[in-house]
Amino acid sequence: MGIQTLDEEKALSRFQGLVKSEHWLATYIKDLLSAHDLSAGIDFGTAEQLLTAEKDQFEKDLAIARRMLRVYGRQVAGEAYAATAD
Repeated sequence: MGIQTLDEEKALSRFQGLVKSEHWLATYIKDLLSAHDLSAGIDFGTAEQLLTAEKDQFEKDLAIARRMLRVYGRQVAGEAYAATAD
């Protein structure tokens, strides 16, 4: 019984750390909890819609990051090299 309580406390601590982070899963969990609070329940369809929205946003952000790297990559690398040479 004591080991199970410790595992639950560890899981709760990790969960609280995740929710405070900027990780995509934290946003998804917050959205799930909000949907649950609004409708006094949640189903798999809602969870799937929210997860799809997170995936779509991630893909948009990734595309922007790739464009920025393509456009500014050499400039940033040059500035980093210059900063270390000083």
